[in-house]
Amino acid sequence: MSTPQENRRAERVARSVMARYRAGAQSTWLMSPLKDLSSGGARFLSEHPFTAGQVFELQLLLPTAPQPIVVQAKVAWVKPAPLQMVEMGVTFNPADAGIQRLIDESVAHFLKKR
Repeated sequence: MSTPQENRRAERVARSVMARYRAGAQSTWLMSPLKDLSSGGARFLSEHPFTAGQVFELQLLLPTAPQPIVVQAKVAWVKPAPLQMVEMGVTFNPADAGIQRLIDESVAHFLKKR
């Protein structure tokens, strides 16, 4: 497992935004609250043993978005967590500018509420 690197490009906000994720198209959907969120990525706990570099589908339930948004996530780092889980940081690869705008709006919303 790789270790976290502190070379973030965007400020992260600690908010309990729910996310659904799966390791592959045929995998079961899992849910987890995000530990933090930025316009470029997130950090959360997973019961699936992801590896650094792995790409998967992530659905974010953002309070400022009218419906869940789907984004491709790439695992940047993974470290062991309690209860046979892993903590991981991911970077987003939004399919279009509209999805990125929704993520940016939610992060800005959380930053204003600090």
